[in-house]
Amino acid sequence: MNPPAFSVICVYNDEKILNDWLLKSLEKQTPGFELIKVDNTGGAFRSAAEALAHGAARARGEYLLFVHQDVRFLSDDWLEKAAAFLKKLPDLGIAGVGGMRKIPAAELLRLIGTSPFRSGTGMVYGGPEKEPILGRMDFKEPAAVQTVDELLLIIPASVYKNAGFDADTCRGWHLYGTDYALSAAARGLKAYVLPLPVWHRSGGTLGREYFATLREIFKKHRGQKVIFTTCGFWFASDLLNCLNLLALALRSGLGRLLGRPNAGAGPYLRRIKLLLGREK
Repeated sequence: MNPPAFSVICVYNDEKILNDWLLKSLEKQTPGFELIKVDNTGGAFRSAAEALAHGAARARGEYLLFVHQDVRFLSDDWLEKAAAFLKKLPDLGIAGVGGMRKIPAAELLRLIGTSPFRSGTGMVYGGPEKEPILGRMDFKEPAAVQTVDELLLIIPASVYKNAGFDADTCRGWHLYGTDYALSAAARGLKAYVLPLPVWHRSGGTLGREYFATLREIFKKHRGQKVIFTTCGFWFASDLLNCLNLLALALRSGLGRLLGRPNAGAGPYLRRIKLLLGREK
């Protein structure tokens, strides 16, 4: 029997969400995939890297598709189109549906204190209102990026076999896709975003674990001065990160005073505390 094109691997902790979101949209897909569910309702796995490796060990597909439980594919031929795109990318290390391109230093200066999503690429909709959550959605071919968002990741089985997710660097549930993309680049491979739409139910939250993992990634990838993620762009320097977050807080706080609909300065000030280890 020929192996399937995709092994769809999902770690879940809420079976109802899994059934209502991911599995319902998978039912409509063209045959040619296997589903591998990793039950973490009891908290058996301590990190995404550990849990996903457990699922990948059972995979037979040409491509390993790691996806969150609350993601919905927005076309019935999503997997078929994804396979066609992936076969055109001989230098593929990792692909996703949302990612951030690397911004030149001169342009980066103009982005200080602005939304990080301006450098985002991806056809990702989020939240109950199904709103676009990344900057660039008008692309028709795979786009090269520096990092990809963990909501959906695709890695050729042959690439993953040589290097899986790094459970020592990513000891929690954040940034394992970012780390993998940077590691792939160090091996001469590339990260891409596919022009295929998905709907992600939740946006996720940042806690101390996120910033602890970010520090470990900068230690591992010492040549990186700035890392662009869908939760923001981060400098190797805590001082620069705090200054950028403070600029975001001031800009957002002023916007709220002027009647613009935003969350105000609070979320950015909290991130400064998290970054400095002063809040859980």
